[in-house]
Amino acid sequence: MIKTPPSSPWPRLRAAALDPARGGQRATGDRGLPVCYRANDQSIYGWRLADVRRLLRLADEALPGLTRVDLETNYRCPAPVLERAVRLVEHNLERFAKTIRAGPNAAGRLVLAPSTADDVDRAAVVLSSWPDDGGTRAVLARTNRELLPVVGAALRLSIPFRAAELRLPVESPIVDELIERASESPLAAGAPLIALGRLAERMPLDGAAIDPDDDPTLERAAIASAVLGWAAGVRSLAELSVAVATTRVRLEELRRDDAPLTLATAHGTKGLEFDHVAVVGLDDGRFPSARSVAEAVEPDRALEEERRLAYVAWTRARRSLTLVYDPGSPSQFLREAFTTVELGVR
Repeated sequence: MIKTPPSSPWPRLRAAALDPARGGQRATGDRGLPVCYRANDQSIYGWRLADVRRLLRLADEALPGLTRVDLETNYRCPAPVLERAVRLVEHNLERFAKTIRAGPNAAGRLVLAPSTADDVDRAAVVLSSWPDDGGTRAVLARTNRELLPVVGAALRLSIPFRAAELRLPVESPIVDELIERASESPLAAGAPLIALGRLAERMPLDGAAIDPDDDPTLERAAIASAVLGWAAGVRSLAELSVAVATTRVRLEELRRDDAPLTLATAHGTKGLEFDHVAVVGLDDGRFPSARSVAEAVEPDRALEEERRLAYVAWTRARRSLTLVYDPGSPSQFLREAFTTVELGVR
């Protein structure tokens, strides 16, 4: 928090968010005094032109003479969670050096969950591990694509969930188009898998999307590949159509706005909090995103934003945080926040 002058009476000031993307726009209190509140460790929207440097330079450039007052106590997170989240974000250079401590009643736990299982099985173990305490839960990931296995686990366990922003391949009309076109093939009756396979081979190799703004999971080539995988377990295209329809009905039943389980990206949960949180995909190349860092104009700064994003994800937890990773290739961020002995890796 930044205020001026230091002697100003706190009750007379109304704090307001300072958006770095808008160049450090000032807010004023009842007496015309500029007041800003901003967590620089949670600046995660560089793709929206937000730049943490605007906040760091605020007192030097935009509002000379400001006094910085650090809000040091985090009243949300359990002490073990906050300790490791802070250890992680302290690797960033572009941040205010400050003390961050847990509140006096910050009870809770942090669970490291190494697993070599596939992503659906990993997610199923996490969903089954939480206590039946009536608390809110969230599974967070770096991208929407990485949440798809969690949906598969929720379907397997019949667990209601909310995921308003998540579009699933099975919901795409392309699935129906593929099955219909494959049914017209002479191979459909005797070799449905081959019929689908040949059709999938003719899909655009460049993964052209239905709409440029669609999630990559809706690319035609990716959906064709998914349908081919589903078909491996059925005997006919008619049976595949029934399986798809059944899955869609179950999705409609389980995806509810009032579900205690939320599936979301780390970007989508800033400002939110949950009793129990699991962050999946903490593997090398996935979180931090190797692609986002490699394609950035300033890779070092992009890595710092990825680190802030992980900090945001970890600190959504009020009671427990579970970090899921492959012990053979744990994320760089896990190695920064934990020892190799704690991670169970060399």
